[in-house]
Amino acid sequence: MHKLGIVVLVISCLVSSNGCAQKYSTAAGLRVDGDQLGITVKQRVFRTIALEGMLTGNDSEIRSTLLVENHFPIVGKGLNFYVGGGGHIGGIDDFGAVVGADVIMGAELKIPLLRLLVSADVKPAYNFVSEQQQRLEYSTAISVRYVLGKEGKSQRKKARIRRKNKREKERTKSAKVKEREKQKRFKLKEREKTKRTKYKEKTKRLKEKSQAKRKKQKEKGKKTFRDWKIFQIFKKEE
Repeated sequence: MHKLGIVVLVISCLVSSNGCAQKYSTAAGLRVDGDQLGITVKQRVFRTIALEGMLTGNDSEIRSTLLVENHFPIVGKGLNFYVGGGGHIGGIDDFGAVVGADVIMGAELKIPLLRLLVSADVKPAYNFVSEQQQRLEYSTAISVRYVLGKEGKSQRKKARIRRKNKREKERTKSAKVKEREKQKRFKLKEREKTKRTKYKEKTKRLKEKSQAKRKKQKEKGKKTFRDWKIFQIFKKEE
């Protein structure tokens, strides 16, 4: 089963690289899990969220499981990776009722033109009831589903509007970031300009002050004609 799951995943990658299938709303089909065989129904409730119900069993056991799964596109719209969780309830001939919790992880391929979904998953489960039974279970399975309902026009329109709004929001955010960066650069330039202007004014004041000081010292040290010594003698005689 492990090898089969790996093969399905490889084929999915190769097929999905050639084209993209349409989205779906409801799909139902068969699930093969080792010696257990059952039916599976998957219903999309949001753009990436789906509910999956399973009814599986064999000669000695029957079990119903409900899971909530979140899908992530891997290659375009054709291949999805999904993870989720939920619970199960059922019965086993030798042990009675079984109730537990499940975790699922897998890959799902929407095959173009054929309206088929092929998925491979790993689903650990923990049983709360029946002490004699193994508490922790681990299983791998292959599911093939037929698309019963495609995504409606209104759903596609809403998805387009959401994508458009998201792009507009990203563009607006980018424009705001650019405007903030522009304002930041402008303020920095203005600050540098103001700083240079203040420096020039300060240098000019210091230069003028130095020139005035030198002029004053020059005027103080300069002697006039009446300051000569001969006139100082005449002043004393008087």
